[in-house]
Amino acid sequence: MMQNFVWSGSVDPCLDGPRIHTAGRVAIGLCGGNAAAGAKKNEDAALVWAAADWVLAVILDAHAGSESADAVLELFEAGKAELLELIEQPGPAHARVQAAIVQLLLEGGARLAEVRGETACLVCYQQGGYLMWLSIGDNQLYLLHPELQRLGQFTLTVRNYFEWVGAHSSLGLEVPCYATGIRQLRQGINTIAMVTDGLLEVGDRPFEDPARVSRELLSPAGVSGSISSLLAEVHRLGGTDSATVIAWQVDNPVMGLMPSG
Repeated sequence: MMQNFVWSGSVDPCLDGPRIHTAGRVAIGLCGGNAAAGAKKNEDAALVWAAADWVLAVILDAHAGSESADAVLELFEAGKAELLELIEQPGPAHARVQAAIVQLLLEGGARLAEVRGETACLVCYQQGGYLMWLSIGDNQLYLLHPELQRLGQFTLTVRNYFEWVGAHSSLGLEVPCYATGIRQLRQGINTIAMVTDGLLEVGDRPFEDPARVSRELLSPAGVSGSISSLLAEVHRLGGTDSATVIAWQVDNPVMGLMPSG
């Protein structure tokens, strides 16, 4: 049975400290910033659809109000039936979902252009041993696994500071601009995490170090406990920007691609 989670900081700003929710095997951490330090609003939003063998997750970080993030949530809710139909077709759905999400956002451009402000948008679809993502803006995506960590690889995205969807949209340019990809997971436990910049830009920015984020997320406390600790530190440091984290683990039984020799 599919589990659903949809949240907007415009409805529940979570200014009183971190909150942890779950949707199946996915943990979602919400922190609107420390009200005592001056936090007054939360312009993040999140959506998770989680089944036994796949996860689709969206994390959003808006500015100039929450209208743009809420409008993207509405697009996904309106396109839900079509996306689920693509996912339920036989075989891996990554390329189908990738194309459908690009089309969903492009076709929703006119509606998004009418809202106030813009939002960064990161979408992930994981099915079996593969992960698809689409990123517009400066949200961060981590793929954590010992084989990758030994080589110094922690993230799959580069933060792009001049891309958004909304009133000013990188999808509305003469050539639509976004980043997308599909990656094979490594054999064993893979940890996937999506975060907004309220985690990365707090205090003296300790969590801009992806190795530090990796250590925190892979603590013995488990995914939910690790997210709770991360966001508690954001709150303790007096973060005034909203920080949202979505994370889950995949135990992949298939050996990852290796080079010759």
